[in-house]
Amino acid sequence: ADLASVAGAFPLPVWASSEYRDVMPPLNGETIAAILPVAFTAAAIGLLESLLTLEIIDEMTNTKGNNNREAIGQGLGNLFSGILGGMGGCTTIGQSMMNLHSGGFTRLSSTVAAIFMLCIILVAYPLINLIPVAGLAGVMFVVTYFTIEWESFKVVFGSCLPQTYRKKYDLETKVKRSDVFVMLSVVTVTLILDLAIGVGVGILLSCLIFAWDTGTRVTLNRAVSEDGHSVIYSLGGPIFFGSIKPLMDLFPNPKEEPKDVTVLLENADILDWSGMMAIKRIHEKMENNGATVKFQKLNVSSRKLMYKSKHLWENVNIFEEEKVDVEHDVLVEQNHLGGTHL
Repeated sequence: ADLASVAGAFPLPVWASSEYRDVMPPLNGETIAAILPVAFTAAAIGLLESLLTLEIIDEMTNTKGNNNREAIGQGLGNLFSGILGGMGGCTTIGQSMMNLHSGGFTRLSSTVAAIFMLCIILVAYPLINLIPVAGLAGVMFVVTYFTIEWESFKVVFGSCLPQTYRKKYDLETKVKRSDVFVMLSVVTVTLILDLAIGVGVGILLSCLIFAWDTGTRVTLNRAVSEDGHSVIYSLGGPIFFGSIKPLMDLFPNPKEEPKDVTVLLENADILDWSGMMAIKRIHEKMENNGATVKFQKLNVSSRKLMYKSKHLWENVNIFEEEKVDVEHDVLVEQNHLGGTHL
């Protein structure tokens, strides 16, 4: 049959209801250990779906929702729902879209919806029971139609085509193929497993792709003095675990380089322990080949990071301050002559 009943009674706390008195499990460590994994999974899925729905609603209504308030409110609602014997729930995209397209844009709309739902369950259920469940399929199709961003299909299709075909068919909608891969992966995992695992997979893939892309952005510029006795290397980009191998490959063979080496770090950012160890490796590599190397012009964040562990870099010339002769420095003289006096 395609008919279902929505009849119900006003809820009572589970401890005061005879319906639950004989089936309530004992409150002990075994019970808590059994329900905790499911509880964390359900909470994660519900919170993710609610926050994603909130983001969609904010975009459609040009408003700014409060994520913390949404999370706290959902937690309290589920707590009282469990006390009254109800099932846990969360914000749903379908109902929210139906609410918006029906003209409900304020908090009053959700309150009215809850009151009417209570009235239907307690009073008007005989009329609602006459509606076939299959009749709701049409409503869900309409909700799905307004929920899907149809332009994203054009973006995915354009990103998969080579450049010649994009120009031929005027599909200049390409984004990074790695982004499309992440999006399709999240959709696939969500359909097969659940939303929490899908979002987790998407975050993991995005982190790996970001680390890979960022690791290839490190640069090195080389300048040799006129007499050929000294060389200056200017590093640029993030120096972290993902960029160490490309960074070390950029340096030429120290045996064939001048022995007076200066490494400028003003355009580089040392981000982690691996980055700090890379500086030490560069120093040791140069020093083992008979060169003297000094590091200069660290930016504030890199200097602060390395200074906290300065005892590890005692043999590395990295904290030595540059000495500037103010009276005879060319830049100081130019700034003084070109400046204005108030």
